[in-house]
Amino acid sequence: MKKYLVLMTVALLTAALCVPSWAADKRISIGTAGTAGALYPMGVAMAETINHHVPGLKASAEASSASLENLRNLAQGNVDWAISQNEVAFLAYNGKDKYKGRAVSSLRSLFGTLLSWAQIFAPADSSIKTVADFKGKRIGVGAPGSGGERAASKILDYYGLTYKDIKAEFMSNAEMVAALKDGTLDAFIITHPLKSAALMDLTTSFDVKMVPVADDGFYKKYPFFNKVDVPAGVYRNVDKPVPTPTSRVVMYTSTKAELSADQVYALLKGLWENPGEWTNTHPAVKKYTTLKDAVKGLSVPLHPGAVKYYKEKGIEVPQALIK
Repeated sequence: MKKYLVLMTVALLTAALCVPSWAADKRISIGTAGTAGALYPMGVAMAETINHHVPGLKASAEASSASLENLRNLAQGNVDWAISQNEVAFLAYNGKDKYKGRAVSSLRSLFGTLLSWAQIFAPADSSIKTVADFKGKRIGVGAPGSGGERAASKILDYYGLTYKDIKAEFMSNAEMVAALKDGTLDAFIITHPLKSAALMDLTTSFDVKMVPVADDGFYKKYPFFNKVDVPAGVYRNVDKPVPTPTSRVVMYTSTKAELSADQVYALLKGLWENPGEWTNTHPAVKKYTTLKDAVKGLSVPLHPGAVKYYKEKGIEVPQALIK
């Protein structure tokens, strides 16, 4: 009996020594966006998928005000993964625009998700036809400091406007929808997926029109935006294609997250081998978030664990994304 106990003890100790140092459950947090959009449900489903399929790692998703808050939290080590609009992350990583002198050089890409559409709505009977008509009007520009607000400022700037030229209202997406309906806004600029819950609520209950950003000069000035048509019929009363700026929403991590290449590899393997468990949360997520397009349109280097995973899957990784 004593011999048996000794052998069992030795076996257990040997097994414990053979377990990777990171196998004890490590908790990771995923920064998403507001609960009214497509990205928070995606993040929650991602966390559940990780918890089911990646031994040794436990994930949870957090609602946030999206890009700028998420990049700040990544830079400070407050979250481990987080989404951001591609153009905001590009500026942060390279220390440009509002990040001049404080580049977030610790940022690393993981994979692209859906497209973020900078959509502009006004009442159907409004005299507004172009962004230039915003002068003197009450315009919703998004939550202060959000990625949507930064996109709004660039659109206004191209048309020769600043916040001093309009009556800028800094509101959440849900607040802008409500304010346009009750007449306290003349128009708003919102960065959201097509047919998000907030925009379907607006367009099915209120007559709107969309204001285009069609000038090629805008896209030359801001090359991290792409001009894509909002298809006719996506929203009620929108019966013609509407050119609008889009950018990729990307999942990022940071060197401050202290995730090894093996851990990131395991996380991506768990997610991409079970995509139906987290990409089915919204039509836009399912359409644009695919393994074959995972590195498409990225502008910040990939984490080494991501490079290893994608190369093993036969996906061509541009040299510019290898740090």
